[in-house]
Amino acid sequence: MTTPSPRYEFTDEQNQMIGRLAGKMKFVGFFAILAGVINLIMAILLVAAIYQDRIPEEWKTKTSEYLQQVRDKLPESVRQQAEQYSLDRLPPNHQLWGITINTLAIGVFLLLLGAWTRSAGESFQKIVKTRGSDMSHLMDGVASLDGMYSIFYWILVLLLTVGAISLGLAVYKGFWG
Repeated sequence: MTTPSPRYEFTDEQNQMIGRLAGKMKFVGFFAILAGVINLIMAILLVAAIYQDRIPEEWKTKTSEYLQQVRDKLPESVRQQAEQYSLDRLPPNHQLWGITINTLAIGVFLLLLGAWTRSAGESFQKIVKTRGSDMSHLMDGVASLDGMYSIFYWILVLLLTVGAISLGLAVYKGFWG
């Protein structure tokens, strides 16, 4: 027969600090998710730019007409700047793929960061709102943070490894290649 472990409750002062932390984590998580979604939309737009020759002509015409209406409403100085940027002036597709992959990776990274941060924040918020389960809610929050940092740890190890290999190849090719 096991004896139940005593329940721990944080003090009011500790709850206030945990509550502030939870609110900040949820706020940061929300904006990380928002930034992630924006990056994913940008990646989709970049893919559309890469495959612009395959976009139906009527879509291009409607988009072009809409953009012209928007440009007509802009002040002259802004209009001149806007005319400098068009699909005709984009970098070559092989360069756009690099930008697209980077934007997609950042978007996914931010979505994961935001989701895990919000999840941990919600667990910490439960510590403040409930009684009798402080330790289980704390451990849920810590588990969310552990999962997040474990993934980010391995991503950084991979990036550092790829970076070191790339640097080594660049130095090799620069001196002996």
